[in-house]
Amino acid sequence: MTVRVTPAAGWVRVRAAVTGLPEGERCTLVVVGRDGSRTTAGSWVVGAGAREGEGKGAALDGSAAVAPADVAAVVVENESGKRFVSVPV
Repeated sequence: MTVRVTPAAGWVRVRAAVTGLPEGERCTLVVVGRDGSRTTAGSWVVGAGAREGEGKGAALDGSAAVAPADVAAVVVENESGKRFVSVPV
């Protein structure tokens, strides 16, 4: 996963490119604060076929009401809480 976090006034914009996730997983993009707080920035279902899925990946745009200085990491996990990837910020 590659992540770009762009500061805004008291919140952040998140752009993530994610590959290698299992088809059919219901995933969530989460912004983790330095205090351990968690804010959902987006969610999706990993698709199948030539344009999506494990091989191709997904590009996601989201936002989170977290102060830019408080962002510690961006993670992708499924709805059961299994963490697939984490990128420190």
